[in-house]
Amino acid sequence: MIYTSLRELAEALDTLDMTDAAQVETFRRLIGVYMTASHNPPEGVVGVGIITYAEQQLIAAQVTS
Repeated sequence: MIYTSLRELAEALDTLDMTDAAQVETFRRLIGVYMTASHNPPEGVVGVGIITYAEQQLIAAQVTS
């Protein structure tokens, strides 16, 4: 499954197997991608555009890995 929003990541936390180190690391990496993108958007990206940018970065991180 490709997560497309912070909400989907939060919902996935309920099903995360905390004993599976690979699953936990993947989840942590994806949260990091979203948070980094939302806190460091390109110049001129504001408001809802920040959320859209962060979601695009989240998707890209999953498609390219």
